Parts: sequence; structure tokens; C-alpha cells
Amino acid sequence: MTHQIRVTQLFDCADVGQTFVDEARRQNKPWRIIQGPWTRGGTKLAYYRFRMEQAAAFPRTEVWHVNMGGRAKWARGTFSRPYALTLHGTDIRENYWQDQHHAVIKEDIDRAGQVWYTTPDLREKAEQARPDAEYLPVPLDMAELPAWDPAAKPKVFFPSRWDASKGGDALLQTAADVMSVVGASGDVDIVGLDWGDRAPEAAALGISLLPRMTKLRFLQELATAHVAVGQTTGVLGVSELQAMGIGVPLVFADPVAGYPDERSMVTVARPEIAQAVRDSLDDPEALSRKLGGPSYVSQFHGAATLLPRLEAGYAKVLGATE
Repeated sequence: MTHQIRVTQLFDCADVGQTFVDEARRQNKPWRIIQGPWTRGGTKLAYYRFRMEQAAAFPRTEVWHVNMGGRAKWARGTFSRPYALTLHGTDIRENYWQDQHHAVIKEDIDRAGQVWYTTPDLREKAEQARPDAEYLPVPLDMAELPAWDPAAKPKVFFPSRWDASKGGDALLQTAADVMSVVGASGDVDIVGLDWGDRAPEAAALGISLLPRMTKLRFLQELATAHVAVGQTTGVLGVSELQAMGIGVPLVFADPVAGYPDERSMVTVARPEIAQAVRDSLDDPEALSRKLGGPSYVSQFHGAATLLPRLEAGYAKVLGATE
């Protein structure tokens, strides 16, 4: 019988760690996850609880998997084990290059047995910091995605939060364009999330903002959309992938190089988004079949598909310490 490496994910980011652990447990792998104290209020009590959980997991853990550069000190120190590291975005895109963060994140990267990054746009900087860093796409749990169930009234959904990391000015300009071209008649619902520091500006444009909600409820709401509009950074975030995985046609501007098949999205230049949204509303069901979003997400982002690559990385981590 092949040895099952005992892995504990330290922390989470965009549900990446939890999604991998959930899939691993379905396959009877001895994996677990420990959340950081900042997710529990950041109090002293939360910190002590985190350390107690880490102490309990330590004897049964062969590899820590740290999510986010700047946090790997918890994989060393008192409860030291070999560790893998996933870089999620801001850590390598910005923080690594800033004097106040560089030394800490560099040590995390240098001492990791395996380094992954989650989106293609991070490749250049990740490989500058660690030449053998590998792209490991954001995973999705396909089993938790609801069936596509478009509402009776046409609906356009902006699933990303309203802030600089998702496009900032460009995303808001896109929203304004969509409102002008598609939403002016009142025949189409244009909705988004009440999330992000620029959400009030989206509301001022006439976007109907939904309150923050559970993940399950968000997915149910997303499944009622006829068309989704992606962030304007050129990067597929979790919410865009969820829309594609459900089957909602995704209009996506200027994707960065490195995605395997752009034909699974309606890809246009940013100024053309509003017209693409209007065109997509003509027959969303036929467009969804043509794009094949669920197949794309399952093939390239399904957690079950990605798990063997994780296990190969963990074996590399352990091999480097032998």
C-alpha cells in the first residue's frame, strides 16, 4: 500500500486549503487544516487556541502546507516540520518586494521544500524569488456547485468584490458601461456583492448589491444569473471560476497569458464588455453549451484533478529532508 503522507494545512486563503482538505478526506487521506487566530477575532484566546491545535496536530503531521507567504514561521520554530508554501497574490506580487516584508517572506520561500503560486500572472515574480516555483491552479470543489437555474428575469452578476485588487477604477467603469448599455431599460437585473471598499460607488451606479452571505447562499444566488462579468485584472478569481463551473457564461476582459483554454470564456477587450454582455443575453443557454465552462473548471481546477500534483509536491518536500 502506498504511504499516505500526513499533511496539515496551516491557514487558508480563498478556501484553497479547505477545498483540498475536503477532497483529500473524501479519498481517505489523513489531511487536516488549522485556521489562523485572525479568523477567530485575533484575540489572545484565539492565538492560544491556534497553538493548542497546532500542538495536537504536530505528532501526526509529516508536512505542513502553509498558505500565504509571511506565515511560515509557524511551520518552523517550536513545531518544526518540513513544509510546502503556496503564494496567493499580494504576498509575492507586492509584499516580497517591499523592504518591511522582504526578509520574512524570502526566508519562508527559501526554506520551503516546495513552492506553488495560484495564478499565471504571478509566474515571473514567483520564479524570480524561487526558480523552481510551480503553478498550481486554484481548486474548486465541483460537488458543492449547484445546478444552473437562471432566474425568470434576465440577470447579470458581478461576482467579485469592489476594490483595487479586482480592478478598481476599471471594474467600476465596466459596471457603468453595463448599466448604460444593458441595465438602462430596467428589463435586466444588474447585481453584485456589497463587499469591498468601493461597493458604495457600485451602488451609486445603480448596481443592486446583495449583502454578505454564506458560501452556499452565494453559490445559489450565482446560479440564478444569466451572465457573469469577471474582474478586470485579467486573472480568474474563485468567484469567476465558480460561475464557469456552474455553467453561467462568463464575460472576461483581457485574460493574462497562461490559462489553458480561453474559449471557455467570452474574452474581449475591457471597453467591449458591455456589448459582449448584451450579446450574451440573446441566448445564454446556447452560449453556455458552447463555452463548456463546467468541463473546463473540472479539468483544470477540479480539486480531485489537482490532488496528485499536491501529493507529488509533498513527496518532494519529504525527499529534500532525507
